[in-house]
Amino acid sequence: MTAMEEENKRLRYRDTQTQLPNRDWFELQCNRLIAKYRKGFYVVVAQSANNDYLNIKFGNHNSQTITQTAFKRLRNDIEGPLLCAHIGPGKIAFILGSPNENDLYSALPKIKHILDKDYNLLGIKSSQSFLFGIAHCPEHGDSSEKVVAHAVEALKLANTNEVFSLYNETNSQSFLEKYEISMLLDEALQQGELSVHYQPKVTNTGKCIGLEALSRWNSPILGSVSPAIFIPIAEEYRMISRLTDLVVQKVCSQINQWTQQGFNCVPVAINISLIDFSQSDFISKLVKHLADFAVSPNQIELELTETSLEANQAHSLILMKTLQSWGFTISVDDFGVGYSNIARLADYPINKLKLDRSLISQITTSDRQQSLVRAIHNMCEELSIKCVSEGVETAEQVRIMADMGCKEFQGFYFSKPITPEQFFAHVSQKGLIFEHQDTLIKA
Repeated sequence: MTAMEEENKRLRYRDTQTQLPNRDWFELQCNRLIAKYRKGFYVVVAQSANNDYLNIKFGNHNSQTITQTAFKRLRNDIEGPLLCAHIGPGKIAFILGSPNENDLYSALPKIKHILDKDYNLLGIKSSQSFLFGIAHCPEHGDSSEKVVAHAVEALKLANTNEVFSLYNETNSQSFLEKYEISMLLDEALQQGELSVHYQPKVTNTGKCIGLEALSRWNSPILGSVSPAIFIPIAEEYRMISRLTDLVVQKVCSQINQWTQQGFNCVPVAINISLIDFSQSDFISKLVKHLADFAVSPNQIELELTETSLEANQAHSLILMKTLQSWGFTISVDDFGVGYSNIARLADYPINKLKLDRSLISQITTSDRQQSLVRAIHNMCEELSIKCVSEGVETAEQVRIMADMGCKEFQGFYFSKPITPEQFFAHVSQKGLIFEHQDTLIKA
């Protein structure tokens, strides 16, 4: 073999940035193992959970230092894995000849311990937490290309709660479906295809005193997609702020249209996510949308979740005070989900507290639950915070909450979310009263 052929071979099987063995080399060695040995083996792909952040903060070139160090640690470990390679950005692949899953899951924590030790990145000590995608040959593929691809797919499903992710065809298909939905959602947001429906918020007599804006997606390809599906995907794929921007824009446009039609619109509540609340330009974008459509801040209510407040308490407090100074109403949504921090109610300048449907649904069947809700309501009254009963579905629920002093209700008992055309048609012919099972006027 000539010197040039040797050099071409070296370049073909080496990553140009890290100079480590690459994916082509790794798959070649795997195929040799498949041909030579009848025993199966596991292909494992490891990557730092912070890989994307490292690339953004330090640049791809500098973050490769972690990949190179991780590779050396695996190679230097006497009991370590076979055939290590750098198969993609931040991804280290290796082989474990474990005869069964028990041995596999005995070896992996030791490897994770080695990889998670501190790294030196530009003179800064950097701690990492590695995630692992695993596939078995020949169970998950009869060629190296298939097994490696499946290990990479499994890695995408790994997270801090489940760091070792074994390939599963069902889970993989679910991931692909979610990814396809995310692509269509991205396109829908670009085209402004999502619509906004409005659910009335009423008094115990059914008089509408507010609305909640709720996004809806009727995809030309998928049909009607439930918010329970597309909103978590929007959050996971970092599209939630674009969704919020679209909803705010459509709500402001709708308020402007109703005003021109002679309807003095009731306040409209908009859901704000943790990501929205964390952005430095959140207020400036919000105020710009209002200015574009001549909408006053007192016509908008911002519904925040407890998690968005707890994530950065100091930032949340400053932002809420600023928003209130502009004239926005601040609500805390879904109170009672998870570990609600009642003590925090006194810390934040909250105007309203929405009691989650999980609390309301049990007040007719559980005296203890009713006592709990009454105690929360009394506490809110002492703090001058209005309580909203969310998810009311029966007359008995409305009666019990009204007897406690609750003055605002929302739920299917009065009205499901409806289109803006349905709402305006109803108001035009029947006024702002939404009685139980009231037949909506079709637009």
